[in-house]
Amino acid sequence: MSLVIEIASIVAPLFIIAGVGLYWGRSGRPFDTNMVGALVINFAVPCLIFSTLTKLEVSPVAFGEIAGIFCIAVAVTAGIGAIALKLMKLDVSAYLPSVTFANNGNMGLPLCLFAFGETGLALAISIFIVSATVNFIVGNALVSGRMRPGEVARTPHLYVVAAALAFMVAGVAPPKWLANTTSLLGGMSIPLMLLALGVSLSRLRVSDMKRALVLSIIRLGFGFAIGIGLAWVFDLEGALRGVLILQCAMPTAVLNYILAARYNREDEAVAGVIVASTAISFATLPLLIWFVLPS
Repeated sequence: MSLVIEIASIVAPLFIIAGVGLYWGRSGRPFDTNMVGALVINFAVPCLIFSTLTKLEVSPVAFGEIAGIFCIAVAVTAGIGAIALKLMKLDVSAYLPSVTFANNGNMGLPLCLFAFGETGLALAISIFIVSATVNFIVGNALVSGRMRPGEVARTPHLYVVAAALAFMVAGVAPPKWLANTTSLLGGMSIPLMLLALGVSLSRLRVSDMKRALVLSIIRLGFGFAIGIGLAWVFDLEGALRGVLILQCAMPTAVLNYILAARYNREDEAVAGVIVASTAISFATLPLLIWFVLPS
């Protein structure tokens, strides 16, 4: 019974806050997703990253280790996804981001926080940085047809990570005014991300259910299997193992729809994959949490 209560305490906040966003979006009330997204990406998440990393006893080695392993996960997922899409005779450049890049921010960060505490959040942030950066470079290049490295140079999280790592390596705490400010601003990121996820889901539609389900199973199933395999290969334990598997098994990121819509590349089909994979993920979340929690 205690395990059931623990799992419920982890997944309930995600269901409730995302559910509020879903209800808000369905009700037709105003919600400026672009404004909220810009606020989260440019201010809230960078402050969360800085505040979390500078407060924790997470070594730069562990931070870099899980980031490196997740890079392998992304590469393997992309390879398997490309093969599957070719077999399905679908446009690889249009669909590959939706089966490769997971929702490591809106869902992954709060889930790892609730499951493994502040240490889990710090490790999840490392994965989120890799995922967001590669998606901005590779995902954007696939959908648009050309590389845009300049966009990555304008994202603030890379510079924030460098600043936080400098404090971590030096073993020096940031000034109190800076710590308090980033803590307050960072605290709004997870609720806003979950609310935005719910609102986004309320506005997306599934155009081809069969295709969306197949691609969702590829994203979730292979992601989960790759996470388990890499955790075994690198002999990961505890929070390192759990965070890697959770982040690898997340549904398709909403950013993929934004990119597809911007360049008019199968955006309705990508929206369907996001909705279907998120629905399946929510349904199977208790089992996933049970699997990764220490016995």
